Amino acid sequence: MTQVGIKKIVPQNNFLIQTNIKLGSIYFVLGGRFQIELPDGTLIAKIKSGEILGEMSFIEEELPSVNVKAAEESSVISLDYDFMYDRFRESPSFEGRFYKAISLFLSSRLRGVAGKLSYGRAEQKDAKEMKMLESNIDNATLQRIQIAGERFNRLLNHFS
Repeated sequence: MTQVGIKKIVPQNNFLIQTNIKLGSIYFVLGGRFQIELPDGTLIAKIKSGEILGEMSFIEEELPSVNVKAAEESSVISLDYDFMYDRFRESPSFEGRFYKAISLFLSSRLRGVAGKLSYGRAEQKDAKEMKMLESNIDNATLQRIQIAGERFNRLLNHFS
């Protein structure tokens, strides 16, 4: 990724992704913040460094259903879809590892969203029950998260 990724600066209030406009890249957020908005402008999420954008359109081969706008000047690494597809043909094992990494990332994102949605109810639970919920992440998942973090730090260092 460091050899083929292109660093892009996205000025504040500029769109990185627009609803119903075909994407050609996956984006890894290096710095700054992005807002994910519905077509009517309703804010649905905030994205920061370490997140991936455009992965859903890549996986589903569908047009984006949301807008992604820079909340401040931000930087991303852009990986071209065509490069990714070519790389998958050359190395099926890379394809498997890539899709597994994306699925772990999406699972983590979904858990985070679910946690935020249940926050109000969680305040009512006692501290012991909350500790039990927090301890449900197994060691293998923690290790994968650590490895992903180390890889992201290498990307940051390369593009800084």
